[in-house]
Amino acid sequence: MFVHWQSRECGRSSLGGNDCNVRWAATVAENMRVNSEPVQRHLAKLISFTEDQIKHPAQRCLIWDHVTERLDKLGNRINTADREMIEAAVAAKVPRPTPEEYKATARDFIQTFGWKWATYRQRAVLHDEVEQLQEATAILQRSCAQQPPECDR
Repeated sequence: MFVHWQSRECGRSSLGGNDCNVRWAATVAENMRVNSEPVQRHLAKLISFTEDQIKHPAQRCLIWDHVTERLDKLGNRINTADREMIEAAVAAKVPRPTPEEYKATARDFIQTFGWKWATYRQRAVLHDEVEQLQEATAILQRSCAQQPPECDR
């Protein structure tokens, strides 16, 4: 089992810049033999991201959320050693966020977008702060509801 990487240049940055950017796509594949011929069998598309996204901690957290979710879905088709190898291959390209980075990013995301849009992993990492964040979000929503329509929500 291995990670197959593909890259292509895009015309502009996905995060709003004008610089040329490279988009990476990772797929999980395995080598096997069919009629005594070696072939590669595609198991799943793992992730697609740009080099600009790697520079931002919030984007790295979302990339790793997606990778973890995809690998969880492949749980019955890959063993623990293969999963560790795949995660190491992705980590070589996209550094894994530290727990502190992930928690800060999840906190910012929830304060900006609310609990409704938070991923399962974002909610789980903030389990000890749930009540405080829900109160802060409710206060912000109440204050915006009392403001004129120009209030940014």
